Amino acid sequence: MKKILSLLFLCTAIGLLIAACGNSKETNVTLDKKHLPLPDYVLNSSDLIQETYAMVSNYPEVVAGVPCYCGCYAQDGHESNLDCYIDSFGENNAVTGWDSMSIS
Repeated sequence: MKKILSLLFLCTAIGLLIAACGNSKETNVTLDKKHLPLPDYVLNSSDLIQETYAMVSNYPEVVAGVPCYCGCYAQDGHESNLDCYIDSFGENNAVTGWDSMSIS
């Protein structure tokens, strides 16, 4: 009886593990229409770069908590990674200016 229960538990655990790892849904990040369209230097870059810019515009408060590590503080006064992607915001946190520092 113990062997059967152990085997049943093991099969259930393996099944759950496979189900958890088997999700192959792709996440597509899009730019909210309230933002200024992405500039050519972003659109001419890889899909990953474009999605990163869109993600940064959607979650500016998260990216603002990540310190700038590229050394552009002295040159451009950047205080966080947000400054490397977005130059300015307007009403309702709409992006009104993009920054090219993150891909240069």
